[in-house]
Amino acid sequence: MNEMDTNDLTPMAYEVIIRAEDVLDVLRSEIGASAAGKMSEDEFLLGVQRQLRALLRSASSYLDDWGYLDEVEIKAFRAGVKNLLGFVEQTLGTPYDERQKWDTE
Repeated sequence: MNEMDTNDLTPMAYEVIIRAEDVLDVLRSEIGASAAGKMSEDEFLLGVQRQLRALLRSASSYLDDWGYLDEVEIKAFRAGVKNLLGFVEQTLGTPYDERQKWDTE
């Protein structure tokens, strides 16, 4: 099996990357880059799930590491991460064929 990249994601799974931008621009880049080396979409999504849970535990240090601590309200950032985590979990619970047909409408 070949490693996947973001071009291999279903529309629903790719939406995770798009929604990450609404939380923080660098988060979109990190999540998109995390697809590299993964063998399946579920492996990618489970990795994103772990990453977002870790962010909830260390939101202030994450924002500080990226130089956003003075620009981004931690409470709003955590709310965005929780919302994105919920969508990741919804995606994981959606059968692959339905993820393929998923539309943002």
